[in-house]
Amino acid sequence: MKKNFFLLFFSIIISLILVEIILGISGKYKNLTNNTLIPSDAIYERPNLSQQKHKHPDLNYIINNSFDKDGVKNFDQIPTSQKNDIIAIFGDSFTENIAIDKKFEYSNLVNQRLINNTLVNYGIGGYSADQSFIRYLKYKDHDIKHVFLFLLPGDEIFATKSTFYNDGSYKIYKNELNIFYQAIGKLNFTYFVIDSFYEIRGLLRDNHTTIKIDNYNQVLSNKINKKFYSRYISKCKAQLIICENNFLNLLIAFRKEVEQNNATFHILVFPQEKYISYLSEIIRKEEKKFSYYVLHKDLAKARNRENKDSTIKQLVFKNDRHWNEYGNLFFAQNLINIFDELGIRFNDSVLGVDENDIDLFYKGN
Repeated sequence: MKKNFFLLFFSIIISLILVEIILGISGKYKNLTNNTLIPSDAIYERPNLSQQKHKHPDLNYIINNSFDKDGVKNFDQIPTSQKNDIIAIFGDSFTENIAIDKKFEYSNLVNQRLINNTLVNYGIGGYSADQSFIRYLKYKDHDIKHVFLFLLPGDEIFATKSTFYNDGSYKIYKNELNIFYQAIGKLNFTYFVIDSFYEIRGLLRDNHTTIKIDNYNQVLSNKINKKFYSRYISKCKAQLIICENNFLNLLIAFRKEVEQNNATFHILVFPQEKYISYLSEIIRKEEKKFSYYVLHKDLAKARNRENKDSTIKQLVFKNDRHWNEYGNLFFAQNLINIFDELGIRFNDSVLGVDENDIDLFYKGN
């Protein structure tokens, strides 16, 4: 029995070595194996030049989301780094908005009306406020004129070890993978497995992400980092005051970085009354007032609304907690009203889409 086990074990090892040699000779993954795995400081990101296929929560319909060479959600051919006069929104899944077709996605709706500016969606699903800040640091060389940090309940709980101080300074801890994971990243076989996984998943599932081979280092390092990196939720529950101060200091640092970059900093607040009170109490401690806007209360309560045909519509998906097409239309109008207060110019003659267009979309799918 023991002899058969060792025979099987060595057979597997020899087979893997032969596969590794063959893959090495082919050279397909040479550029990948020559790299060191460096995970994102924000724990994870969307891969550059990737296509994400997401099934609509309520309809049998696949939505395509494109991330450009900068790793930013983008609906046109101009990379984000080449866009001018950007209004940037950072936040979590409510910002990223992956379940919405381009026609009804809030950033696309607002961009149809903007004259001089471009609204860019820098959101990443699952991000907390500290991750959004780190993401801003990555993209602050873009031509950003206005920054909006969209905050929801839970975003104040840090996902990283970052520390922020009341003078606006901060320390971002670099994430490093140990020798074992770096060794995995040097194997051709590792990328063969990743390659095969994406190929097979693409054939078997409509709901998947297509990733270019050049991004496998990024994908691997961030997957490992996300899997084994612990969030600091328990620490915040035990040390609430410390975490609240750290959160306030993060907002101060975020504003300071943005203003030093000759842009304006604003906060968008999810309209949950408890969270509004919580956030108001925290930022009240800061002498220099923050510019913040609370979204319309219906976006939190998702109240039923009636149209001319007395058809009841809700602002959220039936099978998901995020805003649906009607919610996106309402959110886009909220943003337009806020931007108008800031003197950002709009074209009033552009109609865009309305609820009737969404009605037809639902009937057609």
